[in-house]
Amino acid sequence: MKKSALFILSFILVGIAACNNDDNVVDNSNAAAFVNTASNLTEAETEVKVVFAKPTTSAGTVTLNVVPTALVYGTDFTTSPAVASGKLVLPYTANVSSVSFSFKKLIDAIEGEVKNVKFTIALVSDTDVIVDAATSSAQLNFNETAVVSKSLSPENGGNTVPNQVFIDLSSGAMTKVVRTSWDLGFYAGTEFRVISNGAINKFAVKQLNTTNIDEVQVEDLNVTTGNFDATTVNYIDNPYGNLAPISGVEGSKGTAIAEVSSNDANNKVYLVNLGQEISTIPGTGTGVALTGVARGWKKIRILRDGTNYKLQYADLNATTHNEITIAKDAAYNFTFFSLSTKSIVKVEPVKEKWDLNITAFTGETFYQDGSSAGAYYFPDYAITNTKVGTKAFQVLTSEVSYENFTLANVVQSKFETELAKDQRVIGGNWRATQPLSFRTDRFYVIKDVAGNVYKLKFTAMLSAAGERGNVSFQYAILK
Repeated sequence: MKKSALFILSFILVGIAACNNDDNVVDNSNAAAFVNTASNLTEAETEVKVVFAKPTTSAGTVTLNVVPTALVYGTDFTTSPAVASGKLVLPYTANVSSVSFSFKKLIDAIEGEVKNVKFTIALVSDTDVIVDAATSSAQLNFNETAVVSKSLSPENGGNTVPNQVFIDLSSGAMTKVVRTSWDLGFYAGTEFRVISNGAINKFAVKQLNTTNIDEVQVEDLNVTTGNFDATTVNYIDNPYGNLAPISGVEGSKGTAIAEVSSNDANNKVYLVNLGQEISTIPGTGTGVALTGVARGWKKIRILRDGTNYKLQYADLNATTHNEITIAKDAAYNFTFFSLSTKSIVKVEPVKEKWDLNITAFTGETFYQDGSSAGAYYFPDYAITNTKVGTKAFQVLTSEVSYENFTLANVVQSKFETELAKDQRVIGGNWRATQPLSFRTDRFYVIKDVAGNVYKLKFTAMLSAAGERGNVSFQYAILK
């Protein structure tokens, strides 16, 4: 569709057709100026007009300088008349009030990209035409759209899985962070909730029966994960991803650290097993190497400080403590803190700018009879950003193939199930361990916070050399 965008000129003409101090002298000047200095392109083809303050007295030309940003003429956009050597020349005849050209965009800007073309009136052949610098330019902005299709290979770093990788499907952007770079995450929402780092092997948190952070504490070797003890799920956050207990679900829990109370007397001290460092010895064959040296222990206590958090922390044998105020930042799900470096660290992207996290993950495992075997550490895990409403469901290829799956196949009610809201809905279900491979009998449908719907299938679990920790997948937007 062709849309007429009247970049109709606002005339900055002072005294046109008016008499000056000598009533016998008439000002014959004319003017040209863009009324809109910037406009977002909503159509594939747009007519751009240059309008004169009054009809032209003779034929001539208007020359525009053309400056594209992150765009290539002929590949990403075209004009008629054509651009040559960075200039667009518009001829006009006598007694006309406007001259125009056609602008056609051939691509859209992917979310997060800045793409535009700026047109500036450089010269009017009629020297009586005034051009005001303030209104002599018009910038055409390419609207942002989501990625149509893409293949990605998150850099988890091989079989020691050193990295978490956050992925924004709409832009294709990936953010890589070392998984041991943080220990605690302070929620930016209305609740005062603190998460612990399940991407670290053996990381565990236990509430103590004291509010005195300066009491000496000792290690508790039962505060750990991966030892096939059902009680260890008490030392990790709910793998489902909810921060608070789920209403009506018996036995459900939220974070291992209780909600921070406004009453300081209710905020207990916690024993923190910092888990293990990233292994310095790589795995062999297709195996993973997830066991590293112990990172040590800390004790912590968390209070409210107005709308902020106050974190107290110390070594177990310390009789004094460190303290830091941590502010909520509404642009992010969490503000992250490292007990090792004693500093706030950047981990997740802005909360609306990621959908998946490919990471190591502490969840729950079960015996064959369905009973809990406790908290367990999983590599090659995909969690969804349920904190902002990203949802997903699984489709089996026995129902419909990935290639044939379209928007018409999407059952919207599936996004409203509890499973779709579980951050583990993809989890480790995309892969098999016996034999070690990605599953070809399933793919996933993901709806992001902006309402974009994608289909996604995994295409690799190992590198070409057979090393684990090398995930790949491809996806496409459904329209």
